[in-house]
This record gives sequence, structure tokens and C-alpha cells, in this order.
Amino acid sequence: MNRILSFFSRWQEFIVWLPVLIFLALLGWILLGALDRTIGGDVLAQLLQLPISAAYLATACAAAWLFKRTYLFDLRDDEERQLHEAARAGDRSAWRLLLLDRAEWVALVGLFVAFFWIAR
Repeated sequence: MNRILSFFSRWQEFIVWLPVLIFLALLGWILLGALDRTIGGDVLAQLLQLPISAAYLATACAAAWLFKRTYLFDLRDDEERQLHEAARAGDRSAWRLLLLDRAEWVALVGLFVAFFWIAR
């Protein structure tokens, strides 16, 4: 039982929160869309496309994480904690390294979102 709980605790973003956020986005779209009586087929198609787009975004984030872990220097938790403490103490090189790490993440997620973009 402890192994199952640790699995859900480790992957709760994808197993629990992503479906909840998709459901809340769909519910909000339906409730706000129900206020407009001129809703057409295009809006319903966009409504059906929303969970698919969320799955593509999750795939892009997972691919970016896998790429960074495999091919780039991925900071371990203890290293990142030490860099944060050094940056708070005023070490500019630690701050630059953290900024570079975040810029790599943003660039990788952007590249993989472009790679997994849905072509029509």
C-alpha cells in the first residue's frame, strides 16, 4: 500500500491534477459557452480539441524533461538547493546558473510544443 501511495504522490501532477484541470477547463467552457445561444459547430469542435491539446502539451513537457535529463546538464535537487542558497547570499554566478537552467527549460518546452503542434 505504501508503494502505491508513493507512486501517486510522485506522479500526482499527471495522474490527479492534469485531469482535474482539464475537467475544470471543460466545465468552465461549457458553463460560459451555455450563456451564448449562438454557439456553433466550430466552438464545439474547439471544446473537443481542448483535452487533446492538453495531452499534446503534457507530452511536450515530458519530452522536454527527458531531453534535458539525457542530453543537457540537469541539476540535482541538492545542487539546486545549494545554488538557491548561494544566490540568496549574493553569489551572482549561482544566480546566472539558475537563470540559465530556467531558460533551458523554457526553450525546450517551447521547442517541443512547436514540435508537437497540431497541423491542420
